[in-house]
Amino acid sequence: MARDSEDQPWSWFVALDGGELNGLIGKAGLLRFDWPERRWDHRFYDGVSSGHNVTLSPRGDRALLGNFSQQWVLIDTESLDVVDRKTTMGLQPADYPLRANTHHLWVDDATFIGAVGDNLYRFRADPLGEVVEDLGPHRLWNAHELRWTADQRYILMGDLGPENTGARQVAVFDVNSRQSELIRLPGTVWHTCVHPQKPVGYAASYSFVPDNEDYVSWSPAYGREYLFEIDLPTATVSRVWSSEAAFPIHLNSDLELYHDGEETKLYVASGGSHTVVEVELKTFRDSRVVEVVPSWWQRFIQFRQRWYNFSSGLMRASAFTNFHMIVHALFVSGGRFFDGVYCARVSPDGKYLIAGNRGYNYIRVMRRDTLQTVYEQQLPTLRRLVPNDKGPYRARTEDSGLHLGFHHSEMLARRSS
Repeated sequence: MARDSEDQPWSWFVALDGGELNGLIGKAGLLRFDWPERRWDHRFYDGVSSGHNVTLSPRGDRALLGNFSQQWVLIDTESLDVVDRKTTMGLQPADYPLRANTHHLWVDDATFIGAVGDNLYRFRADPLGEVVEDLGPHRLWNAHELRWTADQRYILMGDLGPENTGARQVAVFDVNSRQSELIRLPGTVWHTCVHPQKPVGYAASYSFVPDNEDYVSWSPAYGREYLFEIDLPTATVSRVWSSEAAFPIHLNSDLELYHDGEETKLYVASGGSHTVVEVELKTFRDSRVVEVVPSWWQRFIQFRQRWYNFSSGLMRASAFTNFHMIVHALFVSGGRFFDGVYCARVSPDGKYLIAGNRGYNYIRVMRRDTLQTVYEQQLPTLRRLVPNDKGPYRARTEDSGLHLGFHHSEMLARRSS
């Protein structure tokens, strides 16, 4: 399709976690995709692992790369170079590898809010990680995604949970009173979003099956999923959307709320089900589903990733004693040995919806109103160091055949040139 010269320019940033099936143990990187140029670039960073989320500064020139390696990582969004990085463990030690600052909130271009250990803090970006103030306890096991209202009053927080139980709660933190209110839920919630104008938030359940109550080794659960609408000032659930197990909305990741006065839609990237689900928020009932996968031929030839995912899955669950976990995962993914869509955002002008399929290393731009494909691209795979006879590794790299590992994303409007 020809490029639309009237398109507003924007850049889509995606946190990368490498080629592992488990997105919590891989590499850490950042991808930038520019529209309407249809140009992309990416970078992986030594000394950092398990890239998870990207948070853009208000000016858009810097990004915080949230990760699970207990580090702040500040990146220049133009060059994709690391500006600075620093460990969080000097502030509070961590005895659990998933207890980390994965999501952040920029207060302004100089300071940001993040969760380290049991508390929320306001930090400086320069010098990186210097504490401006301790905001107080968030009261969650492990605060995960943080989203707040436009007036920066209320923060809605998902909970990753500890090593030995499901979390099944979110919290609303009042910045003025420095109080956090817990909301108990019938499902564990990692990911949230907030209405751009109203003090209303949304939270999506994230269902999984643990191995003997070990919440480090788990598989996706083929069960009912929830979307919760939350009134933030009162910290109460105002409406509930729920689906049967067969509805393709599992392992939810990016939540995007689009509002233009005429319509309000919630877009859910489904990491297990290879879909983006649109829910109409006026009724909190009607929905549309679009499957975001490449052509059958592109899916077929990705045999190295398929075999790697299959063998990685056997590391997480025994085919003899935990076969039910493997069946759960296959029902969720539609029989695929690939995970699905972890990143989805609406363009600043509301015209396009862009999504990335992590398992198939594939991005697609769609018209938001019709969900028709405008542009699609299969991205190059990871490169890796290779061994030689003279030492453990040589300087050159080779194609690994493994995906880049798309995870959470953010959108940046750019000025027209």
